Amino acid sequence: MSEKLNQLPTDDLFLLDRFINGNDDAFTIIYNRYVNQLMAFGMGWGFDKETLKDAIQDVFYKLYFNRKAFQGVSNPKFYLIRALKNRILDIQKSNMDTTDLTGLEFSVRPTVLDELIAEEERNKIEKQIELYLNLLTGRQREAVYLRFIEEMEYEEIAIILEMSAPAVRKLVCRAIARIRTEELSLVMLLCISRMIN
Repeated sequence: MSEKLNQLPTDDLFLLDRFINGNDDAFTIIYNRYVNQLMAFGMGWGFDKETLKDAIQDVFYKLYFNRKAFQGVSNPKFYLIRALKNRILDIQKSNMDTTDLTGLEFSVRPTVLDELIAEEERNKIEKQIELYLNLLTGRQREAVYLRFIEEMEYEEIAIILEMSAPAVRKLVCRAIARIRTEELSLVMLLCISRMIN
């Protein structure tokens, strides 16, 4: 990376503008900022790492050679997650005999840093989170992941899930209510997991 890379401000809108206007260093910063988040999101769809790496590279390749696609984008994370989801669905369609994607479900497997807690506690928390998330439908898991892990707005989630924002709110509320009936708040587990990370 060039010396200029470290001199660029980190503001997303500034980086987007610089990238659209031909600055490859800005593109590198955008890539490095979001590649791990895209990988984590893609893992929720159950794809292997190599397929995900290819899908993410496809998204960034297309973006690099069609910079103008980024014009008017105010939230690059939302744009990239949506683009990756579309690419994943395209890959899934090409691998299926039919175009019915109702069987494709999003899942979340949380991670906790080993340095911060003992291995037994980490396994216990992961099992608890997995147990509670398995109570949810794939759609609920995806909505909860996008809302609480990726910290996306309901309107953004609605576009990704192809639902209305009120329907997404209802979906998330029902997911949380379902978890609460099991006497443990998903929000608290997700917060604990984030704090430990």
